[in-house]
Amino acid sequence: MRGGTLRLTRPGANVGNFNPAAFGQDPQIPWSYLEPLVRPDPASMRPTPWLARRWEWRDDGRELVLTLRDDIVWHDGTALTALDAEFAFMVYRNDVESAVSGFFALVESMEVESEQVLRVRFLERDANWLFNAATLPIFSRRQYEEFWDAQSAFGRTLSGFDWEASPPIGTGPWRVAGWDAERVEFDRFEGWWNGETWFDSLVVEPEVGVRRRVEAWEEGRSDVAWPVRVRDLEALPEIEGSLHVVDAASVMFAAFNFANPNQPAGSLWSDARVRRAASLAIDRERYAREVFGGFIRWDAAGTVAQPWANDAALTSEPHNPQAAAILLAEAGWVDYNGDGILEDMNGWPLQPVVIVQDDARPELAATLARVGRDLAVVGIGLVIETLSPEAFAERWITARTYDLVAYAYDQLPGFTDFDLYGSAWDIRVNPAGWNPGGYTNPEADAAIEAFLEAVSIERQAAALRRLQRAVNDDLFGLWLGFPRDLVLIGEGIVGFEPDMAWQTARTWAVWREAPEAR
Repeated sequence: MRGGTLRLTRPGANVGNFNPAAFGQDPQIPWSYLEPLVRPDPASMRPTPWLARRWEWRDDGRELVLTLRDDIVWHDGTALTALDAEFAFMVYRNDVESAVSGFFALVESMEVESEQVLRVRFLERDANWLFNAATLPIFSRRQYEEFWDAQSAFGRTLSGFDWEASPPIGTGPWRVAGWDAERVEFDRFEGWWNGETWFDSLVVEPEVGVRRRVEAWEEGRSDVAWPVRVRDLEALPEIEGSLHVVDAASVMFAAFNFANPNQPAGSLWSDARVRRAASLAIDRERYAREVFGGFIRWDAAGTVAQPWANDAALTSEPHNPQAAAILLAEAGWVDYNGDGILEDMNGWPLQPVVIVQDDARPELAATLARVGRDLAVVGIGLVIETLSPEAFAERWITARTYDLVAYAYDQLPGFTDFDLYGSAWDIRVNPAGWNPGGYTNPEADAAIEAFLEAVSIERQAAALRRLQRAVNDDLFGLWLGFPRDLVLIGEGIVGFEPDMAWQTARTWAVWREAPEAR
């Protein structure tokens, strides 16, 4: 049935700053009325044409030429041109409040060759630019250029633009119709190049707190609820609707520290047999069931959750505490004093400390608690320390007094975790790095170099599969799997299509079923 209003309740409280570069609003708002040149494929996250009809790498990967469609108009009826794309990318790079300026660190210049052609030149190859920068939403040069140029070159920002006098425009399926402190309202854009939305209007309302957003869905004030956790489902009353369990670019893991100043030998993990034993001791199927209700790829190895690059054939070894115990004994760990915790020949206990941030995805702490119980079975006495963001940063960056550091996060379409594995990014010697434990593996370094040198997506994927094999054979950390997304759809809402980059991005595709058809 065509018509009606689609309602979404989203995280956050700020709706008034429409500066796309600042990312102050929930992404649902800009991504409802703005569009990118290149869109991540919903299922694989590979770059696909959108406002750009095609692209071509030249000059051995140091130049990218993007050709825009010639049938796109802004909500004010003017034509989209390459000048708009050039301007938007310049703002993303130079706005003092930009959250994505780092995406443009290797961009040397941007040149408009014609109304539909933009040429981007790079100082050196940038394997991720097409995935992560070209997929940023494009906004109107005509709307913002005068305001931008009137500011000092050293402090420019689109924040502070008078959107009351000039409401934000885009090229997307929805046109901003109005907003206040509690909501943003959109109308259908009749001139959208990609078809027509089923709903007449869209309303996005910010709501702080997951439970309150789920309650909005329960009460019918929101047609979609995402993200949702298993514990939220367990608290739901009997209510009409549907649950979609969809793949996500999400990952959980705990990285080993190979240089802990609190360890007499420098690390508990120098022997690969000990690392493998710790992994074998984990009953991943159990925490998958108890913490995630089964909604996780519990056996997924590594941290490359993006399907275009993931080696799905690579998995963690099955739970085998007997094999783990044998490996630990072979490595010289024995329970000499009978306390249940193994010791080395000098009596030093196998009692690793794992640190986790207190605002991390809640399932991570619950998973670590169960991992601790599994490790105890084979004599490893895991100590879990939950830290504030400030204390967490100080521990892993400065003090480095931990044996494992646990993370859970969502990923961009492109692979940006090369600084997690590469020896050149060891945080002890490279302040720009992220490698938290001094992990080094020549095969991993070679794979990272091959990835960074490639602009062909096929070559990038091959390099990343090589990396995944290297860090799994010589374990970088304890792999804790790829959590799936849970999306609640209200009664009568039909046509939901998952999108790994943003599960509620495809609002144009859904409609409300006529009551008599239910």
